[in-house]
Amino acid sequence: MILILCHLHDADARWLYQRLQRATSPESVAIISTDELLYAHRIQHTVSPSGVDFRFHLQNGRILEKKDLSLVINRLCYIDPLIWKWVGTQQYQYVSQELNALYLSLLHALTAIPLYNPPTATWLGGRHLSPAEWQLLALRLELPIPPNWPPADEPAQPDQRVLIVDGQLLGELPTGISLASCQQLAGQSGMPLLELQFTDAVFVQATPMPLLQPYGTDIIDYLLTSTANGTHLGHTERIAHSTPA
Repeated sequence: MILILCHLHDADARWLYQRLQRATSPESVAIISTDELLYAHRIQHTVSPSGVDFRFHLQNGRILEKKDLSLVINRLCYIDPLIWKWVGTQQYQYVSQELNALYLSLLHALTAIPLYNPPTATWLGGRHLSPAEWQLLALRLELPIPPNWPPADEPAQPDQRVLIVDGQLLGELPTGISLASCQQLAGQSGMPLLELQFTDAVFVQATPMPLLQPYGTDIIDYLLTSTANGTHLGHTERIAHSTPA
């Protein structure tokens, strides 16, 4: 089964879920939001010499186990326990840190299967760098960057984007941009799925949390191909999810 982990406001995760459902079957893909994770009836997380495992008992009685998963799209940034907002600041910070540590460990348990993207110590959804840090990394790989460095915290909107997934290119590179350098950038970031953004054919930044809709059927086809050509997606039980708007 393909699992999508996301925040409630993530329209691209919802788009991906609906498109995968239409391309395979409703039972072969699931989407779970941070709220469903936080309100899970019970979570079992086992760390032992034989490996790491988990089991989620969701509020509607469904059960999610690690063994059911063939691929995970991780679009979590952090866990924000809103239900604890009524307590004092120190208590809230403690609970938030503990919950984020728990989900960090749970995500690390998924590294043995395709996981887009693995967490880092500071970000549940991959490697989060500033535009200046991305540009320095790109410069070392001989990708052109804007001359007015360092960039603003929020650089201009890119006019071209490409996605590197497991070293494969989705999208069209700007003229003069080296595919090998883009693949190296994604490889050095440690992110199996990384979007590179360009303005006027120069690199401006990258993100492990890209918009997905611009890649249309290309991203759908790639994900299905990576799960045994779409013929075996694992366990068929459907996981709880909110109704699409």
